[in-house]
Amino acid sequence: MSAAEEKLVGETPDIARLADVVNAVLVTVRDKEEQVRLALAAMLSGGHLLVEDAPGMGKTSLARALGHHLQLDWSRLQCTNDTTPSDIVGVNIFDPKSGDFHFRQGPVFTQLLLADELNRAPSKSQSALLEAMAERQVTVEGSSFALPEPFIVIATQNPTEQIGVSPLPESQLDRFAVSFSLGLPSDAVESDILRDAVSGEENFEQGEPVLAARDFDLLRRRCAQITFSDTIIGYLQALATQLRAASLPNLSVRALIQVKGLAQAHAMIEGRDYCQPEDVQAVFTPALRHRLGPVSGVNIALLQDILQQVDVP
Repeated sequence: MSAAEEKLVGETPDIARLADVVNAVLVTVRDKEEQVRLALAAMLSGGHLLVEDAPGMGKTSLARALGHHLQLDWSRLQCTNDTTPSDIVGVNIFDPKSGDFHFRQGPVFTQLLLADELNRAPSKSQSALLEAMAERQVTVEGSSFALPEPFIVIATQNPTEQIGVSPLPESQLDRFAVSFSLGLPSDAVESDILRDAVSGEENFEQGEPVLAARDFDLLRRRCAQITFSDTIIGYLQALATQLRAASLPNLSVRALIQVKGLAQAHAMIEGRDYCQPEDVQAVFTPALRHRLGPVSGVNIALLQDILQQVDVP
């Protein structure tokens, strides 16, 4: 370990604090521990999230709770069929007093962006967000503007059978590290939510934040140093070989790098500084299911079958 790496480890908060973040978010997003862990893993690994769900399933609550407990600035972008690129990235405004143009930032200038119903936006507007996700910067009339650090997108899309939506292009899907659905709560949890809703108060930000933004940044940097042994690399490659042969011949190396990062983050959330096969198994399906085309039970079953077929080291 280099001197710089030793210094980072010494400064980084106890990784056990990540379990505290999960538990704090679950106060708001109840009964969804797997999804909260996946969301936090994506954020730790520097990835973006795609959530496919109908309205009213708790997507905004998830984004707000994560932003609160990690002390990140966050904003929400409601996409429609007339959303323009300037609605996302911003626009130059003429000031008649000075005679100059001044750039007015759009909602993308934040640390955590909830892009709601992204598949309702026109393709040109989707492309504007794609640049931000890929490059961590935006370009307006030839000028580039850096985005805050970190910059994380939680995008939601409606089921494709709904009117007025279209599938996201493959190039955009490839930028998402993980995808999942929140779905309906259990009957017991739904009853609790209905009881609490009588007061008319939304249960978003209960309790004090768990981590300071700087501590979260240190944990993100630490994530890349979580041990990912040659044995685990071989296991991930074996899974990729099986998937390429079965259904996805063009599975990219970038996708596998994202799986690796998610597995490292999953290990951190579990309180370990090294990866085990179960870390790869936990993130394999949510990291790759959206790359197989429209999310379906068939695609999920295929990925689960591959996990069963490949020998675990």
